[in-house]
Amino acid sequence: MRKYPLLYTAFGLVVLLVVVHFIAAAFYFYWIFWWFDNLSHFLAGFSLGFFSLYIFYESGLLRDKLSLPQIIFLSFIFVMLLGGVWEVFEYINDLTQSTEEYSLDVIHDLLSDALGAILALLVAKRFLKPV
Repeated sequence: MRKYPLLYTAFGLVVLLVVVHFIAAAFYFYWIFWWFDNLSHFLAGFSLGFFSLYIFYESGLLRDKLSLPQIIFLSFIFVMLLGGVWEVFEYINDLTQSTEEYSLDVIHDLLSDALGAILALLVAKRFLKPV
């Protein structure tokens, strides 16, 4: 068995996310397919969900201080906080596609981040042992 399965899973998902992003940028998939941005945000939330559980639980940072459900909740908050920071980064650097529907785009992006994080946390919870 691998020593850090959550970290390796998160790393593999980040590699997949990078490949998907570069293909999408090269072939204008973000502009051709309206749902492709949601897919990227879902993958980001999915990988961050595994990574945050690695940080808070598998590495032992908070494993002795919090229960597993508390760590899962903290991981979800962590993913959503990073998703919000990313949205601010997009806005500041003018990486948004349209200003008219920007608030709807932010809601879709954060919802996709949340769904990815929830799926990661549900999948990972099945393999984590409560202390």
